Amino acid sequence: MTIQPNQPGPNNAHMIYVPVGVFTVICPLLVGLRYWSRLRKGGKLGADDYSIAISLVFALASSGVMIASCLYGFGQHIKLLLPANKVNALKYFYLCQITYKSSINLTKCSILLLYIRIFSNVRWFKWACYFLTACVAMYATASVTATIFQCTPIPRAFNKAIPGTCMDNQKFWWANAGFSVATDLLILFIPMPLIYQLQISRIQKMALVVVFALGGFVVITSCLRMTTINIAATSPDTTYDIASTMWTVIEMNVSIVCACLPMVRPLLVKVFPRLMPKSTTNKYGGPSGTTGFSNKGYIMSGHSRDRRDDPADWTHEGKDGITMTSIRKGDQSSEEYILHDTDHQDQTAAIDPQGHATVGPLSKNAFGIHKTVQYSVEYSEETK
Repeated sequence: MTIQPNQPGPNNAHMIYVPVGVFTVICPLLVGLRYWSRLRKGGKLGADDYSIAISLVFALASSGVMIASCLYGFGQHIKLLLPANKVNALKYFYLCQITYKSSINLTKCSILLLYIRIFSNVRWFKWACYFLTACVAMYATASVTATIFQCTPIPRAFNKAIPGTCMDNQKFWWANAGFSVATDLLILFIPMPLIYQLQISRIQKMALVVVFALGGFVVITSCLRMTTINIAATSPDTTYDIASTMWTVIEMNVSIVCACLPMVRPLLVKVFPRLMPKSTTNKYGGPSGTTGFSNKGYIMSGHSRDRRDDPADWTHEGKDGITMTSIRKGDQSSEEYILHDTDHQDQTAAIDPQGHATVGPLSKNAFGIHKTVQYSVEYSEETK
């Protein structure tokens, strides 16, 4: 279909083209790295990975429909648009409202599902995340439905020449923004107490806090978007005053970026080795290199590998969860790892068939750092 040119005049379409162009490259790349990080050691994809992939699809769809809207004149003064172009530009903008709400809420669900996967052994935290996920999912369903049926009949949402009624978009957009910021803050702060209580070096702890706190950028973009809602909802020149739409595109994609960054930590370790060191010395003491700590210190269960070329990959999936971190000593024959034990009240030195020695007592239901030692025995028969 050939698009008829509108009358010449100022055009703000670059406010859409620039963020769309930047994030169309960055977001698929980070989601791809997330999948690579998850699968590179035989790990399995989870609900959080599938959710972020679907969110990416909606984000790319949002970018596509906004590019189409700009081709019809979105970004120009509404009085300069041909009637057919104006209807099509607003139609694609209407579709973007639906895909935006789908993407932003799927990203929130993905982050919460990742929390559940990581901190699966912390009961109160797991149920809090389930509750938040259910709230976000229900709100996403309600907000998308309300967006689709914001006008009666539906086409009146993008063609005001059709007789009918519409909801108050200003109140609806403010309610949506308020819910988005509130849930972003909850998602941002809820894991911090668990990270704070990890018995790892201070620099590793700060690195983890920084990685999780990157979600603060989403809160910032959401607040910046809120400052433009009144203009977008009340402006008679809806196709020219598009700052709110620009921040909508940015917020949606920044959410995906922040959701993927914790999963690409192995790459960040290589890029910023001083900020996220591969190893640290044991500073907690304890008999035979083993240290226990109280039930207030939360961590996942899992298995670590003694590979010197492998950064402390806390996204690697173990048997029961995901290993948060490994604390390695200087020698290459031993490794200390954080383990959650729930089956034995007392533990003593033991050697498994593979030649691993586990040393150190632990109380029932305690969390502890175990040390494994790999060794080999060689022998030969002497002959005359």
